[in-house]
Amino acid sequence: MSHWYQPLEQWPRHPKAWWRDTLDVARSAGWHLQTVEGHTWGRIVCDPNADKPCKVLIFSSGVAGESAALTARRTVKRCDHHTAVEAGQILRKAAELLDRAEAMLEAASRCLRAVDKKAQAEELLLSAAMAADEAEKLAQALRHEEDGDRLVVEAFALLPRESELGCPPTPAELDVLVVDASAQVEEAQRLADTLPKGNADDGLLTRIGQVRARVVDLSERLGRGPDAIGSLPA
Repeated sequence: MSHWYQPLEQWPRHPKAWWRDTLDVARSAGWHLQTVEGHTWGRIVCDPNADKPCKVLIFSSGVAGESAALTARRTVKRCDHHTAVEAGQILRKAAELLDRAEAMLEAASRCLRAVDKKAQAEELLLSAAMAADEAEKLAQALRHEEDGDRLVVEAFALLPRESELGCPPTPAELDVLVVDASAQVEEAQRLADTLPKGNADDGLLTRIGQVRARVVDLSERLGRGPDAIGSLPA
């Protein structure tokens, strides 16, 4: 029985270190893996849909296995079947990951802004209670409270389908959201690194840098401690 693995999937672990290194190189280059039963552990193929794809047999064991693995690695590096279409697919996948990361970060950012709005509302309400003639402060407090509620609603609307926040969201949940967004950014970076030479996209790399900077900014805000974060709006 055989099984195909795509380059973005987790590949099974080969028992020999030199073949594991070769498989890592092939996977990063966008190759596909087919595992089989028997002495032949499997094979790697640059593009199963190509007319004459580059392909290399991977053995479970045997004499001169390390030499065969090095030869296979050179075959992977010499392969020129990665077309502009494949590079475009990688760019689109990386862009999708960045879209998800930005949505997560924007949701977390709006929750943090909601915290600030609620804190401002509480301060204004306290000031207004101390002076009956400060009705304007009461009105401002109500506006800030409404803004906080609106930001929380917008944050929930921005969340990707499988991401979750409590109601109200907690700082720990926001931290998980930012960590998940960071993982999406790093996966986008890994995909960008697999692009064939000459297909690098400056716009994609710039966007990765921008989203990564936003991850750092929100992480620092969340890392100020629970007293600085405050309690999120209900």
